[in-house]
Amino acid sequence: MRLKGRKVLVTGGAGFLGSHLCEKLLAEGAEVHVLDVFTSGRAANLGALSGQINLVNGDIASADSVLKAVGNTDTIVHLAFPLALRERSIETPVITGILTGLLNLIKAALARDALLIYTSSIAVYGNGRYVPIDENHPLEPVLIHGAVKLAGENFCRTLAGSNGLRTVILRVADIYGPRNTRISVPIKFLLQAMANEPITVYGDGSDSRSYTFVADFTEAVVLSMIRPEATGDVFNVGSDECVSMCELASNIRGIVGSASPVLFQDSPAAGRRLFIDNRKSKEVLGFKPAFRIAEGLAITHRWLKDNPEYYHL
Repeated sequence: MRLKGRKVLVTGGAGFLGSHLCEKLLAEGAEVHVLDVFTSGRAANLGALSGQINLVNGDIASADSVLKAVGNTDTIVHLAFPLALRERSIETPVITGILTGLLNLIKAALARDALLIYTSSIAVYGNGRYVPIDENHPLEPVLIHGAVKLAGENFCRTLAGSNGLRTVILRVADIYGPRNTRISVPIKFLLQAMANEPITVYGDGSDSRSYTFVADFTEAVVLSMIRPEATGDVFNVGSDECVSMCELASNIRGIVGSASPVLFQDSPAAGRRLFIDNRKSKEVLGFKPAFRIAEGLAITHRWLKDNPEYYHL
């Protein structure tokens, strides 16, 4: 139990990532606090943890809610992120809310000298100038999701330099697994294959990227807490594989045993390769991806079969 005695606040703890992380933290012996406004997070995601976590129903944009949730915690893992931003919304309240929330968390972390783990994304790199993409790659986001994540990184780095914020930044490749949203490509492909519907692929299927199974992500978070040398640094987190959309569809067809055809849809971009270099996280954090894409997809498929109503609630 590597986190025995640690008190950890997870923002967005009722969501896909947050609920898996809460399970991991409890298994590692931590005291777990959750702050979630329940716009996309679900109480059911935390149902199995009832009585084991301290839950505050509130918004990170509310300073009072943040102070209430932080309590006596020594670590904050910031996962809360509006689904609207993943769907490319540029509405001002959505963007200001997430940045205000981050500043509230930073102030709370500074007041307690708590470690703030900021979950960023490979979206900060944009289309990628070279592969594999390491942490020194230019930061040129092409989507609002990446732009907001990068703004959050800049807040963390600036306050680390000017105010002594203790922070770790994790740039994570696309995360998949049980309880993810429908907009996740692996989830979408799996649901299409399970329904024997066409698997819809944009472009010619040559676009490829690194993925991260959710259990590998939660392990990386734990490692970033227990390795003192991680503080103040930024790390890519992802698998060792780079999978094309055609390969992903083919894997899923085999796992499901589906005859779903692959339907290619017009897209202006083709051949983009987001292959993430995770060597730094291996060297400094001791991170070792444990799940290959086929294994992670098989686990997710079994969960979907066991929870057929999840996306209809």
